[in-house]
Amino acid sequence: MSLRILHHLLLPLCALSALLPFGSQALTIGTGPLNGVYYPTGGAICRVLNAGHALHGDSCTVQSTRGSMANLKALDKGDVQLALVQSDVLHHALHGTGPFSGQGANNELRSLFRLYQESLTLLAAPNSGITTLADIEGKRVYPGNNGAGEQITSQALMAAMGWQPGQFAAYQLKSDSEPLEGLCDGSLDAAFVVAGHPSLAVGDLISRCKVRLIPIEGEQIDRLLKQHPYYQRSRITANLYPGQTTAINNIGMSAELVALASLPDPIVRTVRDTLLARVKQFSRLHPALSKVTPEQLQAQTELPLHAGMSDQPPAPLPLTPGQLTAEQLTPEPLTPAPSASEAVPTTGPVNAANGTTAPIEAPSDATATSSAAVATEATETTETTETTEVNPLPEEALEVAPELTAPTTEGESVAPSAAASTAPSPSAAVSTQLPQSVSAATTPQEQAAEPASSAVTGETPPQDKTDTLPSPATSAATQLQP
Repeated sequence: MSLRILHHLLLPLCALSALLPFGSQALTIGTGPLNGVYYPTGGAICRVLNAGHALHGDSCTVQSTRGSMANLKALDKGDVQLALVQSDVLHHALHGTGPFSGQGANNELRSLFRLYQESLTLLAAPNSGITTLADIEGKRVYPGNNGAGEQITSQALMAAMGWQPGQFAAYQLKSDSEPLEGLCDGSLDAAFVVAGHPSLAVGDLISRCKVRLIPIEGEQIDRLLKQHPYYQRSRITANLYPGQTTAINNIGMSAELVALASLPDPIVRTVRDTLLARVKQFSRLHPALSKVTPEQLQAQTELPLHAGMSDQPPAPLPLTPGQLTAEQLTPEPLTPAPSASEAVPTTGPVNAANGTTAPIEAPSDATATSSAAVATEATETTETTETTEVNPLPEEALEVAPELTAPTTEGESVAPSAAASTAPSPSAAVSTQLPQSVSAATTPQEQAAEPASSAVTGETPPQDKTDTLPSPATSAATQLQP
């Protein structure tokens, strides 16, 4: 199927997803290329948020882009509400330096989460003769995607090394849409890419074309790290890719989830509370997220924190002894807490017409009691406020296979459950295909009746109405925009 035909088939779904509610608007995350790490990371975030759809009425989609620079532009235009951006790009945007020197400082950027460390990675073609960073001088070197942050980082490295653009040989790419293919077809000697590891794209190049990882290290790099604190030392652990028997040093930066200050605080609080309540499950949705912890997610960044990340709903003031009646002062007998399966649902039945859920009015326990010990005139009415905790997802519902999934062609629409899958085994054959999804005609009742199978064993786990993770592919609300 040609990309043009595929585009026309997916266009109605993309239009529909833009109309789906996240509170009062759709929440879209700007990510990166389909075979990168930003894209499945955005899918993992959406999958966790959409799993709490019954609790919050929120829906989330992901948008494939060229990377950090494109995401900031989309954020400013309002095309996306959240964006994945590398930390050095955020530094320049915040201060109006580097590629943003003509635009001035962006004072509206706000941080939500620091997700994981990614690194500037140097790849060399098998017959290039390149074994060290110094060897790339005079070679045909691709500096990175100009829509991503790769060029910003690679240019900083070249400046630290004292290199000028004229010191590198010219090259002609055979495929502008797949520049890294130049390492396989002989049109490039080396290329820079920013990625979290393991990376689907890097693993594919190493497995298919015998591309090699080159360390980025030396005195000049040490000075670069000292001068620019938004860079850190980073290392690709040994044996992460086929034939890579030693650890590879390189330059690291953070992948961050950001928004504009204008994004409503309640939406940000929903993202915050849901992800923090399900960090363990979230960390299993992609290998690059495996070391994510609540402390790391909330680590301080250079950007100001969004107000919705720190604001707390006002807590009810405690009653004073003078406001309590004698009956309220009497201890009540202890009763066991209800199990999760017995908890009162917080939403009503799903409306088949629009997919929304109606809230169920909780019976009020706020009553006033009188006692002979207290004058009737002093009787007060007190209210009790119920809070609903986010139920953690069952571990088996979010298990993922260690094998990497095959890359898809940019422009395809993939459900967040597929976008959040792990990167494929570099030795696996590469194919281009759309994942199968449940028909959009499936009713919510039929979806709930279908058991989810384990991604690891293929077995169907026992159903638990309160903990089972609904597959985002079963709802048009989770279809991705191209």
